[in-house]
Amino acid sequence: MKKLWLLMLLTAATHAAHCQIAPAPLPDSVQTFLDKSLTLLETYSLERSTVDWFQLRQTVYQKAQGAQSVRELLPIYPYVFEQLKDDHGWLTYKGKTYKWRNTARPAYTNAAVKEALAKKPGILVKMLPNNVGYIQLPGINAGGSLQAMRDAAKVVQDSLCRINSNKVKAWIIDLRLNDGGAMAPMLAGIAPLLGDGHLGGFVDKDGKPDQQWYLKQGNFYMDTLQVTTLQNRCPVKRTDKPIAVLLSGMTASSGEIVAISLKGRPAIRFFGEPTYGATTANESYRISGSSYLTIAGLLETDRNKTTYKTSLTPTCSSPAATTSPTCAKTPK
Repeated sequence: MKKLWLLMLLTAATHAAHCQIAPAPLPDSVQTFLDKSLTLLETYSLERSTVDWFQLRQTVYQKAQGAQSVRELLPIYPYVFEQLKDDHGWLTYKGKTYKWRNTARPAYTNAAVKEALAKKPGILVKMLPNNVGYIQLPGINAGGSLQAMRDAAKVVQDSLCRINSNKVKAWIIDLRLNDGGAMAPMLAGIAPLLGDGHLGGFVDKDGKPDQQWYLKQGNFYMDTLQVTTLQNRCPVKRTDKPIAVLLSGMTASSGEIVAISLKGRPAIRFFGEPTYGATTANESYRISGSSYLTIAGLLETDRNKTTYKTSLTPTCSSPAATTSPTCAKTPK
């Protein structure tokens, strides 16, 4: 009888212990938000094949236990992006972003560039001595709407049109303060210098081509979709003049796309520092309401089908460099 009572007590104690640690179900809205997030990442992330999704889901659900609102899930997202090695993507929730800060990236130390970037620079076009045209093209945040991108493209081109480009012997395109934004207005804005044609595109992790980008009659196209609608173009007669492109470690994302779009163009040189290394294409997917997951899902290629998995390295360390064969002779 004593053994029976002891067995019953042990069984009751074990049952009570299980009751104490059994995870409480998440509210339906929280469960749905988390499930959709993980499904989107498993479907579209560039590094999705490197992750054990069963194990990752198990870990994420454990971390989510006890969450009674979506807000309580937010600390999980940097962890998930870290598992996918995606420091270019993020979650947007109620106007704030949650992303993985990759501590493996070395701290940027160029104080002059950081100071200039902190001042939120604008577009600057001017004529330098010896008839050299200078364009400072910082990042452009066009707000995500088609009309905003079209308006921004007009601002860039109108700035370019203020100088007599026919007197220009060579151009400097300064991307050192370009930390990203919308690619379309940047490229359409400087289209008078580049001419029409294929500039680059996106590929998946296996190198299969995806969307391609072009300039046609001075406007930016993604495949057959016309993004910008510039009507009055600058009267630039020559699109083959030499161009020097200035890069820094803060040149990132769409700033790097502009540089990639210039790769392969005749009479062009790249000076400065290796770029930031956010050469992945991001796509945003709505989870619910105004909450979005922005996921790095594709890589970028130039017009010669060279794929960029990391930073762009400048051809020359400085305009005066002569050690590199490509820098030994200044283009005329």
